[in-house]
Amino acid sequence: MLLRSLISALLLAGPVAAGCPALPDRAAERAQLLDQLAGAGTFEEARAAANALWQFWHVAPDETSQEMLNSGVNAIRYGDMLQAEEILTRLVRYCPDYSEGFNQLAFAYFLQKQDAKALDLLTRSLELEPAHFGALSGIALIHIRNGRPALGQIYLRRAVALHPWLNERGLLKQSVPKTDGAADL
Repeated sequence: MLLRSLISALLLAGPVAAGCPALPDRAAERAQLLDQLAGAGTFEEARAAANALWQFWHVAPDETSQEMLNSGVNAIRYGDMLQAEEILTRLVRYCPDYSEGFNQLAFAYFLQKQDAKALDLLTRSLELEPAHFGALSGIALIHIRNGRPALGQIYLRRAVALHPWLNERGLLKQSVPKTDGAADL
């Protein structure tokens, strides 16, 4: 098994086009989209704002990386995880500063319950895009799935703070106020 993993890693480490360009500064657009999402008054408004953010995140740095992202996402969509892993691994090697590449590769691993790999990739995605509610909720779900619900709640609360209408918000536990015990009598 280890030998197979090593061989796969060496094969995937093949050449990719050098020089992934940096994305242009889009901080103002990002801030506006996050504000729209945070201020959404209805589920429909939130869905539209979240979709706009996903479209924003799915803009890759160049044509090469965009093709890799699109192909990797399509491979996930059609359940071809080996293809998705191969393509998205090349993407994160080519564009190590592009958050969504890491997020999508993590999603492929998440779907296969390869949680340690997914957590590492989601952590990198968040380093690059701290407001990525998808990465935050992914981390939360992994912790919950692996018997660490308190840690999952921390990440889920961070995700819901960004996206108050997030589907996974139903998994949030309500805080129980501490009492002096008098109510128990």
